[in-house]
Amino acid sequence: MATLALMALSVYAEAQVNEQAFTILRKSIMALGAVNFSGLRTVVFFENGVKVEGFQEEVYQKGPSKQRVAVVAPQDKKGRLCVTSGQVQWQYFPEENRAVRRELSTPAETRSRRLAGLDDLRKRMKMEYLGTETIAGRLTHVVLVSTPEGIPIKKTWIDRQYYVPLKTQLFDSRGNVKSSAFYTAINFRPQYKAGMFDFEPPSGCSVRTTYQLPKRMAQRDAEKAAGFRAALPRYLPPGYRFLKNQVAVLHQGGKVILWLPFSNGADTFSIFQGTHGAAAPPPTEGRSLTWKLGNHSFVLVGSICAAEMKRVRDSVRF
Repeated sequence: MATLALMALSVYAEAQVNEQAFTILRKSIMALGAVNFSGLRTVVFFENGVKVEGFQEEVYQKGPSKQRVAVVAPQDKKGRLCVTSGQVQWQYFPEENRAVRRELSTPAETRSRRLAGLDDLRKRMKMEYLGTETIAGRLTHVVLVSTPEGIPIKKTWIDRQYYVPLKTQLFDSRGNVKSSAFYTAINFRPQYKAGMFDFEPPSGCSVRTTYQLPKRMAQRDAEKAAGFRAALPRYLPPGYRFLKNQVAVLHQGGKVILWLPFSNGADTFSIFQGTHGAAAPPPTEGRSLTWKLGNHSFVLVGSICAAEMKRVRDSVRF
């Protein structure tokens, strides 16, 4: 009886820890766009556990829909800029005099989507509250999200007062850190300069505009609209699943493309499928992989490692 009682207490304690982790993550989503701040952030990317790139950014957040992120180091990336105002975001690459303009969801839509994703994540993944740590001189809650098998997916340090994430680590399918972003300084009473959330492409700048945000729909409806079936991968990295109710149909040059999204709750990748020559994805930054299967062309875009991309590609079947 004593053993059973101890087991029951252990299960109850674990449930309480997981509930605490869920509540903290939910509060961090609700804080999205609701907290003004500025800070200095370091971002580092890894491949198979080895650092491949890193830079420092100045970050300014104002109100529900304004953000400015400017790279300040290293020198060869200094001046890169990401400015969001309303539902329009600009990315600028001064070394190439190139800019990308993209349309975004409203803050309310983004928050609703993230909350729904968190509810789904709660059903499929393990959430653990690991205690508190200090980041940038502030006390934070530490939360780990992992697969039921114990493979870490995301670890985040969330400010105890304002619930803004001050550090986030994402992991690859082998449990290696693939990216780390953390603030070395944070100010929740920021000062803003006039026009800092505005952007006008410089003279001679090459500008690309992404697709307008497409309507998301169930896989069956998207296939009907496209006129062909989706070819899906038989293999997905641990924790990932196909978002079958968030498929989109894109139109490019009179041709139709299926946009097939996949997520582990913390990160995403997409497969774009169309007839030959029609599967180019929306302009984006990051790793991509292209191939053909039958009379269809495919592009996989996302932040999963090259080895995982190839494994997903090789498993795609009609």
